[in-house]
Amino acid sequence: MVESYSDGSKALNAVGSYLRTFDALTRYIQLVLDTHGSNLTQTAIMNALYIHGRRMRPTDISKWVFRAKRTVTSVLDTLERIGIVKRERSKTDRRSVEVVMTEKGYEKIEELLPVMQDISKNILSGLDEEQIETLTIILKQMRKHLLTLIDSSQSS
Repeated sequence: MVESYSDGSKALNAVGSYLRTFDALTRYIQLVLDTHGSNLTQTAIMNALYIHGRRMRPTDISKWVFRAKRTVTSVLDTLERIGIVKRERSKTDRRSVEVVMTEKGYEKIEELLPVMQDISKNILSGLDEEQIETLTIILKQMRKHLLTLIDSSQSS
């Protein structure tokens, strides 16, 4: 595989490198999660619920995990079927549904949190602390800018 483009575009090379890294990263995480009976999207949804007090609207979950509403609905159907979440009518708006993490779901995410910590340590083990801090800053800047681009694309 060619590592750079003949026109020397630094931006294109950087994005291409990021995408290849992202693919490798998600593949590695998925391989580990497979051994724990979960996948990346399920784990992201469980983590979102865990962070937000075990209760969220499906639309908010979709925004938090950057997945299409139909994808989130499909994954929620699976998580509900295996007892990780349940859907309930909102207590404040009866037209709205909330996804609630069950006790089984709470136990599952508690099991997965140390796994995700180990995955993170393994992924970043080739970097020193300063490089990790720099990487974190750059990725946060990229995400903030991308969210701005997404918002402006959706409003036009």
